Amino acid sequence: MAAFLPNRLGKRPVGAGGDVLSAVPRLHPEAGVQRVAGKLMAAGPDDFMHRFEDEQGQVSAVAERIVELVDGRRTVADIVTVLCQEFEVEPEVCREDTLSFVRLLVEKKVLVLGP
Repeated sequence: MAAFLPNRLGKRPVGAGGDVLSAVPRLHPEAGVQRVAGKLMAAGPDDFMHRFEDEQGQVSAVAERIVELVDGRRTVADIVTVLCQEFEVEPEVCREDTLSFVRLLVEKKVLVLGP
């Protein structure tokens, strides 16, 4: 499912990584994020609940950190830069994983992307 960034002529799909990298993610206006029992949880407008865990059910520190870094000012590229500084990860891997995760959260209506 494509996400959309507003522009002067209406909406355009965000497909290429460059579009998403330059976008500023924000919490969806109808979503909420809260720490419950030490774990970050997100609720979307469609009653979707998301726990930031890996395949083994362990808290994903990187996923939680991405959500923590969403402040309405940083671009996705800025978030990638911070993650590369804080975690031992190759920049290309970090970029692709972050793009995929942000797209998922947009699809699940936890985040929206804007200029």
